[in-house]
Amino acid sequence: MNVVDHRHERDIAAELVGPAPYDPTWLNGQGRALDVDSTAVARLYGAARDGCDVCREDLLEPLGRDPAHVAALALWACTHVMDTFNDLPMEMLERGDPAFRRLARAYSDSTFRHGFEERELTDLHEVCLRLDPHALQPAAERALQVLLADSADPDLFGSLTGAYTPGDEDDARDYTVTRQIAAARTTV
Repeated sequence: MNVVDHRHERDIAAELVGPAPYDPTWLNGQGRALDVDSTAVARLYGAARDGCDVCREDLLEPLGRDPAHVAALALWACTHVMDTFNDLPMEMLERGDPAFRRLARAYSDSTFRHGFEERELTDLHEVCLRLDPHALQPAAERALQVLLADSADPDLFGSLTGAYTPGDEDDARDYTVTRQIAAARTTV
């Protein structure tokens, strides 16, 4: 008999090598202001990682209806990708679920405005509030898919995983890097 631990507790910070929803620094306190249940978000991830479809669906249904939780999942997914690749792939911005694409673009815009160290949940929450309520659950599912994906997944991260790697047929070539500095004239 296989007994399943339905708490789905994991060391998410170690698994993803980055922020986890139960970490007090996650969301810079913004999650509390929006009533994000970080334990439920972490448990959803754990259930999905454990392959427990019953718990995954039970948790995703209420979280996927709440704009704050969908924004938190999208922020977590985008932050994880940004921490992994130091960029968001075009695939996240142009393919897949339309609502999640809007959230990924909002994340990109937010990091451009506020800097990479600021995790602006409020910017993504505002986008979620403007989304059709039926679009929230698919966006949450896509965020969860991004969190669970292998970093070499070409469908999600293709433009970032297709970079040169040792072992390519071009190994023997000698590449020369040049730098060109162009200055603009300024009159004061």
